[in-house]
Amino acid sequence: MNHKNIQPSSVEPFPVQTRSSFVTDELSKITSTLREVCPVDAAISLHFDGKLHLHIDVRNMESVMGIEAMLPTLGAGLFHDIQRGPTPHQPFFHRVSAIVDR
Repeated sequence: MNHKNIQPSSVEPFPVQTRSSFVTDELSKITSTLREVCPVDAAISLHFDGKLHLHIDVRNMESVMGIEAMLPTLGAGLFHDIQRGPTPHQPFFHRVSAIVDR
């Protein structure tokens, strides 16, 4: 057997996949900003259907009015199209919804 023609095999590791947490980081910033100004028991949720929607569910109308007044002042216009309505399947909660511009 002629060993001159055999190339030493080299095994290269797969490239390391770096995971981007950009979207998660942005959503966490938005949620943290809201947690600082909303009532402690407020339920804050986001959903995406081509636009990013914010929902804040609270127990009393005073909180609704405070949130409606405060949202336009946060993040230099980050929240717009602010609306109020009932919270689905939660008859004792009130919902403030907005579109998030991010």
